[in-house]
Amino acid sequence: GGPVELSARMVRNKDRFFWSFKDAKMRALLALLMVSPGAALEPFKVSLEWLWNPDHLPFLVAQKHGYFAAHGLNVTVIEPDDHFEPVAVLTSGELDAAVTETVHLAQDRFKLGKDKLVGFSRFLHTLGGVMYARDGAGGHKSRLTITRPKDMCQPGKQLRIQYPGAPGEGWPAIVKTMVEFDGGNCDRTEIVPVNNGFFHTKALVEDQADVATLIFANCELPEAKNSNLDVGFFDLKKYGVPDFCQLVLIANPQALRSPATAWKFRSLNRALREATDWIKLNPANAKALWLEQFPTKDEAEARMMDEILDRTLYMFPHQQ
Repeated sequence: GGPVELSARMVRNKDRFFWSFKDAKMRALLALLMVSPGAALEPFKVSLEWLWNPDHLPFLVAQKHGYFAAHGLNVTVIEPDDHFEPVAVLTSGELDAAVTETVHLAQDRFKLGKDKLVGFSRFLHTLGGVMYARDGAGGHKSRLTITRPKDMCQPGKQLRIQYPGAPGEGWPAIVKTMVEFDGGNCDRTEIVPVNNGFFHTKALVEDQADVATLIFANCELPEAKNSNLDVGFFDLKKYGVPDFCQLVLIANPQALRSPATAWKFRSLNRALREATDWIKLNPANAKALWLEQFPTKDEAEARMMDEILDRTLYMFPHQQ
């Protein structure tokens, strides 16, 4: 009898520390907290915001290592046909949750109303900003000489800005803010919106644009390198723009509050936290798991993906 003694002892083993639970009662208690084997799993549909890519590694790990199932969920991860599709599908009730960027969450809540969408977790926080082409690799000749943010807007010249959703005003406003923060202005510069979807690097390689925003440094910078393109990068938070480069989960507020369904969202979040912990403790195995699921087609792509994965592993926050 008596209370369970939480006798966890930290033991040094070479250069590692690990927890040693000596009390059999403690192990039994932990086992009871897990979903019983054979219990029916609750279906749960979640949509990514774009194509599967290393930003979504926690979802792959949680699937392959059974973290979703351990928390009572049978999760189906959906790859959308269009980046902006998941919000419409979510609000129609066909999804339980979806991935989006924080800036899009703010925009969608403004358009649809705060009672339609709410963010409840983040799983990626990367470096985001503006990428620009420079003279150099592959014989690329840049139209503009850019060395600092204010160089993006030069009097009497055009600035071609690649961004999804062009010709909307949001992303040019980001560029203008960075320029002004650096002491310049865009009053005498012709802003030309370019919409090449989310294929930012391709827009620069094909000379469709001079700069691209919003790019994730863990993905687009290695991609540009692999495309033999010399690029520079301006980090948003260094030039007057809030650091909002995060991927978050969104859901219907009523579903999050309902006693009948709230547990599913808590379980999803816990499973993703466990997956993130596993990634940080097992980076080589995490990379191998990704490459097993999404093999590269040649040596050049393998080098690029290796660099993308190395950068991305640092972008999963400890606290969601």
